[in-house]
Amino acid sequence: MGRTILLIGFLLSTSAVAQAQGNLADFFAIIRTEGRSLSPSSRTRIFAILDTYSTGERLAGEWQTLNDAISDRDAYVRDQACAALSAIMYINMSRPIRLPDTTRDLVIQRFNEVAPNLRENAVRIIALMAGGVPPTLAPELLRIARTDSEYGVRDVAVGALASIPNPSREVTEFWLESLKNVGDSRMRGMVLHAFRFNATTNSEIIFLIIDALKDPDYYVRQEAIAAVRKIGPPASTAIPLLQEIRDAKTQDERGEAMQQNAADAIRAISGVPTNR
Repeated sequence: MGRTILLIGFLLSTSAVAQAQGNLADFFAIIRTEGRSLSPSSRTRIFAILDTYSTGERLAGEWQTLNDAISDRDAYVRDQACAALSAIMYINMSRPIRLPDTTRDLVIQRFNEVAPNLRENAVRIIALMAGGVPPTLAPELLRIARTDSEYGVRDVAVGALASIPNPSREVTEFWLESLKNVGDSRMRGMVLHAFRFNATTNSEIIFLIIDALKDPDYYVRQEAIAAVRKIGPPASTAIPLLQEIRDAKTQDERGEAMQQNAADAIRAISGVPTNR
């Protein structure tokens, strides 16, 4: 998520350069003119322009400018367009932005780009848009989650899949396969991470999530704890395992963090409010 994180940092900035005027046409004019060799002043300028889009409200009336950039014949312009839109969408995730159909379709076309950062941001834009991920995209997202060469792209695709309500049989099979594959801790943790934000109601998946609490991998266990906490009371059979984690002897900060998370999960599953 390299460029997107950088852009988000600037979008959240409250520095004086945020007062500069400009719009997306100015932003892309600089990108098209200077390309990857941005001067320091141009770099400051484009981030100042993007900062004015931190609420997303200014996008109204500028979608055609974005569409032109997203479909530009220069891959670098397409990359920067999706990185910028992804950052704006991320900052506004609490008040999702609705994409025009044309913009949405152009972004989906970027799923097959050569540059992994461009593919990742394209999927993230769709995952964050108002209205949620269209169920019709499930097959394409499954392909990305299973086969993309970059784990960052696969991770975003997994999260997008988990946000689709009423998953298809193929999607459910993907969850089951991934959670059962204890030899691939990275993918297992990726799926569990997606479920920390999107609770599943499938009893077989819940069983496998609870079973992941016994995984020797620290990341997998932490994500499993977060997932059962999100599930809540339907994951009540996880409580004995969570109690073991909470009460285990530890002398390091990672162990203490896991114990605290386990304790919070027990309270959440038991219906006790937490402050975290």
